[in-house]
Amino acid sequence: MNHITLTELNYMECARYLGYGKNAPDEMTEKLMRECESELLDYAVPRFVYKIFDIDRQNEKIRLSGTELWLTGDSIKEHLAECSRLILLCATLSDSVDRLIRKKEIKDMAKALVMDAMAVVAVEQVCDKAEEHIRDKYLTKYTSGYFTWRFGFGYGDLPLEEERMALSLLDADKRIGVHMNDSLIMFPRKTVACIIGISKEEIKSRKKSCVSCNMRDRCKFRLRGERCGF
Repeated sequence: MNHITLTELNYMECARYLGYGKNAPDEMTEKLMRECESELLDYAVPRFVYKIFDIDRQNEKIRLSGTELWLTGDSIKEHLAECSRLILLCATLSDSVDRLIRKKEIKDMAKALVMDAMAVVAVEQVCDKAEEHIRDKYLTKYTSGYFTWRFGFGYGDLPLEEERMALSLLDADKRIGVHMNDSLIMFPRKTVACIIGISKEEIKSRKKSCVSCNMRDRCKFRLRGERCGF
């Protein structure tokens, strides 16, 4: 288990989640964002856990070496095409943030909405910091390596069901308090689990695409004619 310290949150990213696009939020929303940032940073206990696995390939399928976890679907196969290893990463803000958001939903729905958006931004920043930590540690040991972007379970055609075994391999429940219910929803809610590929050679640029995203039919950014930024 590793702890992360957040000192500030990205206001413009939060504004995008709230529907402002590239426009600056109004004065009242900015005030709510400042208040929510302060409370969120007080309540959050950012933590992450990860493991690195060699990749086994059998009949065009991908397995995490030494485990029974097979990653299925064309999207993840393409994502890891040039990789010999991968990182399983899980990061969370802790259940204290879930409780904070629930309190806001009872007392002030406007503030709850802003708080939820700020929490999404916060957990992504935790992932960024976790990835920096992992890269530094890996490159200290192996001196070289190239990393893909973070590929989330449920993205493209990678089944969300495979996330359950990934969390088990990370011992995420015991180590950082993350578990998944029968409906495949992770708790705490502000939690991210993802895959990062590692290659010995420089990786050809392949970015996330709206075409392959499983959120494309209900994406709030696409409905506004925008993109999520990936």
